[in-house]
Amino acid sequence: MRHTSALALIALALAVVVGCSPVVSDADVVAVEHAVRAYNEALIKGFVSFDMNALNLTATEEQAQRDYYLMAALGEGRVQMFSTLQSIEFGEVTFPGEGKASVTTTETWDYEHVSLDTSETVRTETGVVYHLQYDLVLQDGRWLVAGVTSLDETTESQETTQ
Repeated sequence: MRHTSALALIALALAVVVGCSPVVSDADVVAVEHAVRAYNEALIKGFVSFDMNALNLTATEEQAQRDYYLMAALGEGRVQMFSTLQSIEFGEVTFPGEGKASVTTTETWDYEHVSLDTSETVRTETGVVYHLQYDLVLQDGRWLVAGVTSLDETTESQETTQ
């Protein structure tokens, strides 16, 4: 009888743990993927226009500030960057805690760096592949990118410099 009671308690404990796990819907996954796409679009536009204000709709203030510093460095170097996201593949979207999400991606980008002084292309990079992890937070009902981490030691690219 004692053995049966122990098994019943274990089964009950498992049922409680499984029952308390957050239910993840397809809509949650789609919302996270959409947030990452919107963030990338805001980055592309921000680097072209030298205005990162659109990131405030897609990223936390801290992440937007990190991206602003990258844009400012380009401007100080008198270079404008035109980016094209050629492809993005999403890995598994996970929800490690309440209001938190994480997703890995494999992205292929092309870049063209143009001199602000001469309007000449000073550098072209094509086929730059990144393996990234995006960490997101849910704020006011929207997913915002809170951090982006490279999972690569080095990026794979077919770089050409003009």
